[in-house]
Amino acid sequence: MKYKSFRIRNFKGIKDTTVSLESLTGANVFAFVGLNESGKTTVLEAIHSFSPDKATSELLGGDEETGVPFSERVPRHQLSSFSGDVSVSATLILTDEDKSKIAQLLFDDEKITVNTKDLPSELTFERQQRFEDGDFVKSYFTLRASLQIKTASQRKWREPTVEESARIRNVVYQLTPDICYFPTFVFEFPDKIYLTDLKRGELSRFYRSVFQDILDYDGKGFTIEKDITRRVRNETLNVPWLQFFGLWSKKDDAPKIQHVIDRASSTVSKVVFGRWNKIFGEDTHGKEVVITFDISEGETKDKSGVISKTTEHDIFISFVIRDGTRRFNVNDRSLGFRWFFAFMLFTQFRVARSNSRPLLFLFDEPASNLHAAAQQKLVDCFPQIAQKNHALIYTTHSHYMIEPKWLEQTFIVTNRSDTPPSSVLDAVSLDDESLDIQVTSYRSFVDRHPGQTSYFQPILDRLEVVPSRFDIKRASIVVEGKSDYYILRYAMKMLRRDDLPIMPGLGAGTFGALAAMHVGWNLNFLFILDADKQGKTERLRYALDFGIPLDRVVTINTLLDGLVQIEDLIDEDALDGIRKSLGISSSPSKAQIRRFFQERLAGDDCPKLSDGFAKSATSLLDAIKLRMSP
Repeated sequence: MKYKSFRIRNFKGIKDTTVSLESLTGANVFAFVGLNESGKTTVLEAIHSFSPDKATSELLGGDEETGVPFSERVPRHQLSSFSGDVSVSATLILTDEDKSKIAQLLFDDEKITVNTKDLPSELTFERQQRFEDGDFVKSYFTLRASLQIKTASQRKWREPTVEESARIRNVVYQLTPDICYFPTFVFEFPDKIYLTDLKRGELSRFYRSVFQDILDYDGKGFTIEKDITRRVRNETLNVPWLQFFGLWSKKDDAPKIQHVIDRASSTVSKVVFGRWNKIFGEDTHGKEVVITFDISEGETKDKSGVISKTTEHDIFISFVIRDGTRRFNVNDRSLGFRWFFAFMLFTQFRVARSNSRPLLFLFDEPASNLHAAAQQKLVDCFPQIAQKNHALIYTTHSHYMIEPKWLEQTFIVTNRSDTPPSSVLDAVSLDDESLDIQVTSYRSFVDRHPGQTSYFQPILDRLEVVPSRFDIKRASIVVEGKSDYYILRYAMKMLRRDDLPIMPGLGAGTFGALAAMHVGWNLNFLFILDADKQGKTERLRYALDFGIPLDRVVTINTLLDGLVQIEDLIDEDALDGIRKSLGISSSPSKAQIRRFFQERLAGDDCPKLSDGFAKSATSLLDAIKLRMSP
């Protein structure tokens, strides 16, 4: 079971917007792009509020089932006057396996038989909070589906009663994916993680649950309560602090705790540094994560915040990085390392829970502390987290965090119908009532901006990207369109070639603005056009109008003889492989070919299509690389 879409109404600055999570490329990764203050965080909070993971729900100040507290969801400009419903609806896609599981659970737990033949392939849940004059009145949770059931010895199908509908809703909801939201502040790794005292704040409780995930990953059945805290909170140790250590030293619990924690240390070292090496290509030999534990005098805090001592003492753990003979606290490392370290803990171990529901991860501005190259490499690892029914949504205003092959499932977030104000003072003076956070698919955004000259330009414009002194030294290879881009990217992956800085335009005649930009910034570039009549005409026009040397704007046949367009790389054997992969009987259309390459790229699955395709692609890439050489 996975989420298809969310409809959000009256949630803070969101009046009414819908987010569709149908993966068009095969990768369950979705980017929300927008400027600061555009409403990206609000969208994540709203999505999270539908099915919040317990640990991450408490981080936002709510209880384990709410996420953002009800009182904080009301539109700000109607804080004392809002009357109506704050609503988040989620539509989920069911597989045949999901339907069978639902039927079995309903029968086993509720003795209800559901007609699986009439069970729809999509179900919609809605959470509503009703307010009157700004005051919370009641919360509603509804499964909007028409079902037919039978109970006991009944022979005919019938509609469920109100009470039965609630029971059915609860059973089906158990199978929906948990939603884990990670605000930016959770990456502030704590020096001490208390495993006993749960009154030290939401962040400590959150990291306690992360440590339990690490223990679960080991697969030995260790738990914090059974194997650690009960040994410290034993009745015989419920004594004043000065007497505690005399008794503790006589027991053999310390080495038993250390054994459990050492196994956790080994697990974290293997996973975190293994992933670091794979993503960043750095040798982590000799480095390891060491988890230490210590015991502190028990404390309790009353409602007024007054702390008093107690005879139930606390145990806490700390994470240390050991590099040879040197040791460093995690917080002594760079911001980028701390972020990546926490990110690995949150994702790799949480996904590994054998008894967990599918997960939808929400990350707010991830990797903002990593340099540009590291951001791009991190994006490449997202599909490995969002496997099977897991999915991942992240917000960004960094163009380094945009993966071109996922643009079809990228969203632009704006906070009003017009473009953002050019002045910070203008933004401050905007009335809250004018805010209208909208989430628009990138495809729709492009359609609304037909005058844009590059397929990436709307995102760059929305992010207000300007060239830096480092940007102007970058090279660019511009091809006519998306199909050309996907085919060349596929070929590079298939052949394990170094990536080339390719970007697609919107047709042979749309390179004018790009030509002016590249010439004006004195970039190293190569424009590649089809070797048809229009391509040859436009080549001469760009050379005359913009003073581009003819060896910088070429037709494809000058790079590889016999090609008229990049699609000509695909020989009959490759076409047959594409046809079989798509499950069609006729030769694939241009749109189907583009979809094949796009989906395979998104899934990082780029097998060899044919000897002819591999040979021609190799020759073309060699020719392009030669032209781009200084």
